[in-house]
Amino acid sequence: MRKTLLCLALLCLGASSTFSQQIYKLEKWGKIPEADLKLTHCPFDSAATSMVLQEVGNSELTYTRDGWRVAFDYRTRIKIFDESALDKGNLRIYYRSDREVESFKDLDVQVVSPDGVVQKVKSDNVFTEQVTKKVSAKKVFIPNLQKGSIVEYRYQLESAFIYTLYETWYFQQDIPVRWSQLTVTIPQYFTYVYLMLAPRKFDLNESHPESITPPFGSAYSATITTFGLSNLPAIKDEAYITTLNDYRSHIGFQLSEINFPGQSVEKVMTSWPELAKKMIESESFGEQYLKGNNFNKIWADFKKSVPETTPKAELPEKVLRFVSNSMKWNGEHRRYSENGLDAAYTQKTGSTADLNLAVVALLRKLDFDCVPMLISTRDHGKMYSIYPFADQFNTVVAFLYEGEGGHTIDATNPMRPFGQLRGECYNGEGWLVDEKRPNWVDIDAPEYSETWLGNAKIDESGEMSGHFTLVRTGSAATGWRSDLEGENEPDFVKEHFATEYAERSLDSVVIHDRKALDKPIKIDFHCAIPNAASPVNDFLYVRPVLDFFVTENPLKSIKRSFPVNFTYPMKAQYVLNLDIPKGYTIEDLPQPARITLPNNGGKIQFSCGKTSETQIQVVLKMNIAQIEFAPSEYDGLRQFFELMADKVQFQLALKKT
Repeated sequence: MRKTLLCLALLCLGASSTFSQQIYKLEKWGKIPEADLKLTHCPFDSAATSMVLQEVGNSELTYTRDGWRVAFDYRTRIKIFDESALDKGNLRIYYRSDREVESFKDLDVQVVSPDGVVQKVKSDNVFTEQVTKKVSAKKVFIPNLQKGSIVEYRYQLESAFIYTLYETWYFQQDIPVRWSQLTVTIPQYFTYVYLMLAPRKFDLNESHPESITPPFGSAYSATITTFGLSNLPAIKDEAYITTLNDYRSHIGFQLSEINFPGQSVEKVMTSWPELAKKMIESESFGEQYLKGNNFNKIWADFKKSVPETTPKAELPEKVLRFVSNSMKWNGEHRRYSENGLDAAYTQKTGSTADLNLAVVALLRKLDFDCVPMLISTRDHGKMYSIYPFADQFNTVVAFLYEGEGGHTIDATNPMRPFGQLRGECYNGEGWLVDEKRPNWVDIDAPEYSETWLGNAKIDESGEMSGHFTLVRTGSAATGWRSDLEGENEPDFVKEHFATEYAERSLDSVVIHDRKALDKPIKIDFHCAIPNAASPVNDFLYVRPVLDFFVTENPLKSIKRSFPVNFTYPMKAQYVLNLDIPKGYTIEDLPQPARITLPNNGGKIQFSCGKTSETQIQVVLKMNIAQIEFAPSEYDGLRQFFELMADKVQFQLALKKT
């Protein structure tokens, strides 16, 4: 397993300096060494089609006319080895326009041909895209890019968001990186902690004090620290992962305290109880569910919708249904209600904060012990329970205490049963914003289950027809209930069954318990599949498994350096009783198969046998009980999926007598 370093450190004036041997000499902008022009492949990854030659960042906390701001300078240089990597000339540079970014400026892009000719990219090839309400991007198209070229670009950002020194620095990319370097300048008044994830010790780790004289105000001392890593392999997204950023080598910063001369020390990062207190006192968080004037409209309409004689035990479910049906989720994960709960209710749409803080508000009004729970979604990244800062979370759900435990509640989907969250919220644990009980709580994902049951026959022409039943439970059922809204039921079922057979037809479709959210969803139908079996001379060849959880191995890489992380425990079962045509016999039947992963992490059972001379039964069962598999377990898990795909694809040979 790759060794990783996770460190907590203080960057402040007077920190001891460490000096590492400089193993890479930074080249100035536009100065391309002859050796790089002639370079034909990555020295440490011969299969790479492109490589980052050098990537340099400089993040400086500095005093300006508008106060303390972060100035971030970035430049990078990429070598193209193969024509398949020419898409590296289509740049997309993201920046956070919701974090008070004052400016994105001085974008400079150029391409250097293999013979050293430099061509500047004109402004006509640069476009600004509003990706979301909070994120923008500069899109750059580089013309005349060719194999052997070097792309070089740079830009500057300035931000008032000093709490994290703007953004986390990632040393690794989806292509190899020869050298990546970050320099940070921290004035004496600020103390930061930082998180490091690295495959080894830094090749460059140097700190030294320096006197800074800003254009405005008095001179001050600062600590300048530089980190550098060399020869980093490409790291690419793969199946079953939270976010690649959890595993890429990186440094992230978080402001801990501010200490100006003559003033008391301001503790920015304090303790979990104090963070809870701060959030509870926030106008856009705690006051939203604690002060009735922020949810008067919601409360008044809820009271009208629920009879006074409703048993108290039924009220949490009533609250969830009222909120999820009254307000549509706008697709945004947020910690804070930006415009207020009643405003979101009036507009009939809102973020996770609007919907789930409304749940908290109503349940507390009904005298339930309910608090918000903060979560980092799977694509947002892992959480650190020893670091009490709110930015590590990006969404909120409700938590209803019951006995020694409780229930998580999410109102973003009216088809979701009580206690079930969105899949992206199952990221291990969540933090309760409770001043007296600011606890971390494990969040166990419910099982994802699919079942296919069939009784069918094959005729001499190769058509298969029969009755089938599909059953889904857990989040699988929620997904279908959501997708069925507004859809034609037969068309919907056809889109989700035996999709490899284009000529299939379905009729007599009946969907059971579509609105019973706490029950599995069950679908019965008749299906006919022309050409399900292929006639060859005196044989019919048929694949009995028409559908399954996976039809091919999703784990493509031979090796993997980070964990396989499933969202849910998973279970799938396929049972088919298949009558063969009159006048045909069954050739060799496949051997039964069974595989069990270590520690009962998963199981596969397969059998195919005769129930009579004219009927066979195929049974394929899969169960994955373990959520996370370490890199050391990857080989076994990959073989597990390989066997599953093999059994899904197996063919029977029926011989004409």
